[in-house]
Amino acid sequence: MKISLITVFLLLIIPTIAISSPIEDYIDFMPVGYEEVSRIVTRNGTVVNTTIPENGEHLELIFKKDNELYEVHVVHFRNPFTLVNFWYSFVSDYSSALDSAFSAVPFVYGEFNTEYMKMQLSAWFRGLNNTFFVVYGPRSLVINDLKIKLNRW
Repeated sequence: MKISLITVFLLLIIPTIAISSPIEDYIDFMPVGYEEVSRIVTRNGTVVNTTIPENGEHLELIFKKDNELYEVHVVHFRNPFTLVNFWYSFVSDYSSALDSAFSAVPFVYGEFNTEYMKMQLSAWFRGLNNTFFVVYGPRSLVINDLKIKLNRW
């Protein structure tokens, strides 16, 4: 009897875990001290100036702090190959191919920070759940604060 209950439990739980998207985990992200300007969930779209492939689920959040706007992007990909391909394409759009090549441990973790159009850009991905993050805005202290809050969410 115990084995059948465990089997039924696993059959119900595992598909639920596999179906849930990391995007859903961030839908309610609202850091203290920030004013929400917009919150959009789409398939594809753009992150800064890079186009997201069609199979990417994209959450775009725009916050205001001290009368300055900050973009937060969370993109979930269905498979790790699409994530890694997008990662190298994204980093190459804002730096050199050499920087891109050394910006990640493929399928595990990547991190990239730069200045783009007089704004600060911080991007990272987690291969475990095929999720890509970007925070973009004028001040690095606020960018770091949002990054910490996202990682703790």
